[in-house]
Amino acid sequence: MVHKTWKPAEEKALVEEFKKAGGSPTVIPRLAKRFNRSPEAIVKKLGRLGLNVVGARVQVTTTIETQKVLPSLEEVLLIVAAALKKATEPGLGQTELMRLNTIATLYKAFESGLEKYVNYKQIEERLIELQEKYERLAKEKTKNHASKPDPAPMVQPSKK
Repeated sequence: MVHKTWKPAEEKALVEEFKKAGGSPTVIPRLAKRFNRSPEAIVKKLGRLGLNVVGARVQVTTTIETQKVLPSLEEVLLIVAAALKKATEPGLGQTELMRLNTIATLYKAFESGLEKYVNYKQIEERLIELQEKYERLAKEKTKNHASKPDPAPMVQPSKK
């Protein structure tokens, strides 16, 4: 198998184009065509240059299932605590550090989303409470109005 040597200018262009593509699933085949290399060679070179190319492979490697129930704050904090402990270990590779950074970033998003969710949940509960109270008062008013005669005297039409 013949290996083509990468020139510094090609490496620079490869990195710039990869970053510009933002990890698009079609970036690897495009770069392979542009640099006249195999997709595997592009992935290997990007990895050697310190770039995470897992998300940029030709096939999507991750699927996300929508959760039916939110994890508790305690569950999330346990994950963050495990990530924090792992981050203190010496000799972690770049990919592992990126995963730990992703956990930290997701925690921030979860915390912000949880705060908003709790606030919206409280507002929703209060609205339901007020709606029930309004309906109860409306029924009482209708019931009271129907049982009481109108105190205003009836006006008889005048005869002419």
